Amino acid sequence: MKTILLFIVAALVANSPSARAQSDQYKQAMTQAIATIQSHNQQSPPADMLASANQFERIASAEPKEWLPRYYAGLNYVYLGFMGKTEAEKDKYLDQADANLKAAEALAVDNDELAVLKAYIAQARMVVDPMNRWQQYGPLFQAGIEKAKSLNANNPRAYALEGSALMYTPDQYGGGPGTACPVLKQAAEKFATFKPASDLHPGWGLKNIEPLLAKCK
Repeated sequence: MKTILLFIVAALVANSPSARAQSDQYKQAMTQAIATIQSHNQQSPPADMLASANQFERIASAEPKEWLPRYYAGLNYVYLGFMGKTEAEKDKYLDQADANLKAAEALAVDNDELAVLKAYIAQARMVVDPMNRWQQYGPLFQAGIEKAKSLNANNPRAYALEGSALMYTPDQYGGGPGTACPVLKQAAEKFATFKPASDLHPGWGLKNIEPLLAKCK
């Protein structure tokens, strides 16, 4: 009887006007923030990227049980990690990406999108100083990709990241177009059928690999 009463109370709270308003407010804030990040490109000023990251972090603070704001904040910091002017600046942004990833992982265990983000962070760390970092971050990148695939073999972002990395890896180290193109084409096929769980879930990646796919043709 006690369990039934608790269930009824929980249902009433979830369907209360204040709860619905909070949910609508969250969706609206996320929709606006995602539209902002989608409008960015490689020519966008770092200040805009940082503002976007801060926007998601504010949403995360207001909605501490939601993993998506932390995910997108981390993704913004990865972009900033590639854009930084010095090694120290890049690592500073990637530290923030890691912090947001860990916060998201605490909310969503064994999540394929977070595994992709973890691989992306490792890739960005490696790019800061490839000669000295590939032994540390190369395996972490590959582990993130493999975990993402094992959790969701249809997630196109895992294949997109893997194919992109292979394209920029020299032939003598197992990369190059011959190795990358089949993976990139596989990513494109998965993008064609992929449907995000909601409008707020990740859907990025196809535009990132389109220039590389053009080389495969």
